[in-house]
Amino acid sequence: MASKLVFRVGVSLDEIDREIVANSEAAVAAAERGEDFEPRRTISFENWTTFFRSMTANRIAILEHIAAQDAVASTRALAMGLGRDYAAVHADVAELVKLGLLERDGTALRCEVEPDRAELTAA
Repeated sequence: MASKLVFRVGVSLDEIDREIVANSEAAVAAAERGEDFEPRRTISFENWTTFFRSMTANRIAILEHIAAQDAVASTRALAMGLGRDYAAVHADVAELVKLGLLERDGTALRCEVEPDRAELTAA
């Protein structure tokens, strides 16, 4: 199941720590009640510069393309599907994997988030 995507910009490490604890406690409480808990993938950025450097329009297009198909066979197939240069797509995929938004399964790529359900919070 893909996670809801949450971006946070300009938050302190203390705020991030408190959110991790609160989300963990909420997940445990939901499990104890036998309820489902919607998974969330929260990515925090120090400032707007780092957010926009990491989350470019091309990278968002990659997430949307893969999420629409559940997976793509390879980075080369992704580049062809997007009509973009392989080397540029390869660099974008590497960054998205590093951020935890894409997962490699052999040569296949899977989207670990629901990019159409992203939430943005700024401090």
